[in-house]
Amino acid sequence: MLTLTLALRTLLKRKARMVLIGILVAFGTFLLVFGGVFSASAKEASRNAIIENFTGDFILYSKKSKELPSPFAFNTPLPVIRNTKRIEEELSKIGGIKTRTWYAQNYGLIEVEKDGEKTDLPFIFYAIQPDSYKDMFDNAAIKEGSFFGPGATERGILISAYQNAQYKENSGIELKTGQSVRLLGVTEGGANTVSSTMLGIFEPIHYSSVFNYINFMDAETYTELYNYTGVESLPDDFNAALAAATADEDSLFALAGDDDFGKIDVDSLTSQRLSGYTMLAVRLDDSSKADEIRKQLESIPDLDIKTASWEEASGFYAQISLGLQAFIFFATTLIFLIVIMIFMNTLIINVVERTGEIGTMRAIGAEKSFIRNMFLAETLILNTCASLIGMAAAAILLAAGSANGIPLPDIVSQFLIGGGPVPVTITPAPFIIAFAAVIAVSVLATVYPVSVATTITPLKAMNDR
Repeated sequence: MLTLTLALRTLLKRKARMVLIGILVAFGTFLLVFGGVFSASAKEASRNAIIENFTGDFILYSKKSKELPSPFAFNTPLPVIRNTKRIEEELSKIGGIKTRTWYAQNYGLIEVEKDGEKTDLPFIFYAIQPDSYKDMFDNAAIKEGSFFGPGATERGILISAYQNAQYKENSGIELKTGQSVRLLGVTEGGANTVSSTMLGIFEPIHYSSVFNYINFMDAETYTELYNYTGVESLPDDFNAALAAATADEDSLFALAGDDDFGKIDVDSLTSQRLSGYTMLAVRLDDSSKADEIRKQLESIPDLDIKTASWEEASGFYAQISLGLQAFIFFATTLIFLIVIMIFMNTLIINVVERTGEIGTMRAIGAEKSFIRNMFLAETLILNTCASLIGMAAAAILLAAGSANGIPLPDIVSQFLIGGGPVPVTITPAPFIIAFAAVIAVSVLATVYPVSVATTITPLKAMNDR
């Protein structure tokens, strides 16, 4: 009790010095809390934005692919997934899948006439199932027309408003809703054309830096344009021989020497139009089960698929997001450390200036532990109050920002969360960490200089006053 009484009396006697220390502690605590909450909120918002606009919780793609799926894989489209029906059967057996959508990425040309001459316009697009895609990635605000008509069942293309403006600027051609166009795609067999219709013009709600350049095409038109065809099934003996040949190299070479192998009655085969899909994005009711479901799907041998997490499938966007978060954390920590250094130096000066006081107390019989506890009590009382003020200020500011989010420069926001302010998610962790850091620094900044001061003899300490 005596220790606390002396500590409070000293704090009241040295108001100016204590207020300065308290301001530093409050400011440092504010930075830690605000920076911690903002960094955690930005991380969560970035994850949600990528999942809700690009990848879902994970992407399923062909086992033949040598590349990871990416929202930007247009130069080298992934291999087509052939057994979509089989995959759908397995997915239907798995609980916890909220929604899913098949799609593909590719590029082609839009052929239009201008002044009696044909003009080709470059066309980068997603080939999608319009209904399931919109249900999963609702990122297109329709400016003209509609999103593939009522029920999202019409065939045709959607162009971004930015892309259409680029057509007008570079080629003097502006596409109109309802306009008939011809699509041109390059396949292994050469060029193929399909008649289509401009269904509408959209503006992206999020990630305009990406979706300004990406357009949409329905999957049926895409299949026809790129002539994705195959056969429903091969003869059973043919499939059995192939399966046996994969056991070892000798079986494979033996199969190559079998004159009867490979003799298939072509007339008996039934043609099947393939979808052309290269990816399946999957959203779950519980994102924490993504790895478990991925392993379950990859363990089914005849699916011939691989999976990629949202981080892997997000390309460089996840890396940019992590870099921005690291910068925010680094900047906050650096400023906090500077504040702490000033705070510690101020505390040390405060102890050193009171060496004479320490000597006097030692001369009248005070133990070293009593002096140490008195100084520690002063520091903890002051810094606890100051840190609570700093946390309260941070909480008030964060609560005010939680309604509309924390604004960022547009270019930073586009890369971090796809645009707009960062939604604030307040959790106890940053407050606990900040308070623990203040207590730890308070103890370290007080105990060491007091220990040094108490090693000075009482007589010398009193003579130095």
